Amino acid sequence: MEESIIIANAFHHVAWGTPITVYFWLVGVSAGSFLIATLGWVFGVERFKPLAMIASVVAIVALVFVPVLLVWDIGQPWRFFYLMLPAFWHNTAPMAWGSTLIMGYMLFMFTYVFFEVKKNPRWTRITGVIAIVLALALEWYTGVVMEFNPGRPINHTALAPLLFLTGAFISGTAMVIIVVWFVNIFAAPARQIDWKLIEELARYLMYGVIFDLFLLWLDFFHTLYGGEGVFMGHKVVLMDVFRFPYLWLEVIFGLFVPLFILLSPLKKFRLGIVCASILVVGGVYGMRIWWVLGGQYMQSFY
Repeated sequence: MEESIIIANAFHHVAWGTPITVYFWLVGVSAGSFLIATLGWVFGVERFKPLAMIASVVAIVALVFVPVLLVWDIGQPWRFFYLMLPAFWHNTAPMAWGSTLIMGYMLFMFTYVFFEVKKNPRWTRITGVIAIVLALALEWYTGVVMEFNPGRPINHTALAPLLFLTGAFISGTAMVIIVVWFVNIFAAPARQIDWKLIEELARYLMYGVIFDLFLLWLDFFHTLYGGEGVFMGHKVVLMDVFRFPYLWLEVIFGLFVPLFILLSPLKKFRLGIVCASILVVGGVYGMRIWWVLGGQYMQSFY
């Protein structure tokens, strides 16, 4: 009897913390920047080939921290290997597929970069296609894992995979813009990336921001006019406890302000494009905060 009382009154702690928000953010940055890296070699857009190596490095740097964050969040490092062993791997477990996609994406991305350095167009294209499919599947899987949880009303939406894929595209594109701007400051004139490419990327970034705003508008009405649990999530999570990462960090400073910059004459200035990119990267991280931590808030305190 005493044991049952203790269990019933146990504090429902937050299962996923800041390391998982950073993990989701870094995976998106990696997938989005790797898409830019393949525009030249895989999709045949020749003018983007000079961006391939820088974008590949951004994708690699973002991804190498992912296993560290996952192992750190688990608490016991050896548990990470359970998902990779045949005796523990199960084809109906989303986490098992997630671990497979992460390792597969990492393997083929490094292979792509190897053939890119070797200037081997055939194998660069083959490995690049496989890596892109795995990168997109990894972001899709992330949204699906969050979607498959009816106990977290604000996460339980079919828009989740689209929101994560769009966030990956705009954050990866924005990060490549920031890194290229920084590299150009120190590079010799002959080795600098043509800024016209960055202006073109900024235009794609603008389209992505518009689409992300459209998805958030749909999600806003889903929470505002949904069932009781969803509406409580809207009222308590989005408009109260997580108001800053949702409304200010993501929607206002992460989407509306960059969109204003990219639609206005400010886009003609390099610092204007860079500032818009920095805001977008921060805004996407704001989305990861309220989506992961806010999604658990109702379970933890109600």
